Amino acid sequence: MLRMLSLSVAVIAALISTGCVSTSNNNTAAGSAVVNAETAKPQTLFTARLQPVAGVTTAELADNAIKVSFPGITAFSHDGASISNELQRQLSAVVESLKGITYQNVTVLGHTDSSGQLAYNNKLSQQRAEQVMAFLQQQGLAAEQLLAEGRGPSEPIADNKTAQGRVANRRVEIVVAF
Repeated sequence: MLRMLSLSVAVIAALISTGCVSTSNNNTAAGSAVVNAETAKPQTLFTARLQPVAGVTTAELADNAIKVSFPGITAFSHDGASISNELQRQLSAVVESLKGITYQNVTVLGHTDSSGQLAYNNKLSQQRAEQVMAFLQQQGLAAEQLLAEGRGPSEPIADNKTAQGRVANRRVEIVVAF
């Protein structure tokens, strides 16, 4: 009996850690909190796996791609492309959530604040995207499915007039196409 209970606890823990089971009390329209990995759309499974990861948000785009953002973390220094430890942890969670899921490609979008020259910021945003792309590849994603795009300061999410806003704008986003 004790052995059966231990096995049941281990199975439930494994399902929760892989995102296949939700412990939320929220009822879905279908009345089920379980995401079935065999029948779920890949983007649904990916989003469900990322849901419990703190500091990561997802949004479904019009083309069924999923955009992954990392609000509230400092991803890069003011003038650098080195990935912060905090962002590395988040990116590792993204890679883990993609395991066993079929997707077309992963596009890394690099961003900067508006400080400095536009040409420099465009180059820096591309470097940031490429650094993240290299990290994702080191974590096991296939190079042929990775793309890097620098967006410079053209898509701010916060006011560049404040230090806090500039930090928020120095970011990376990931778009997973299914």
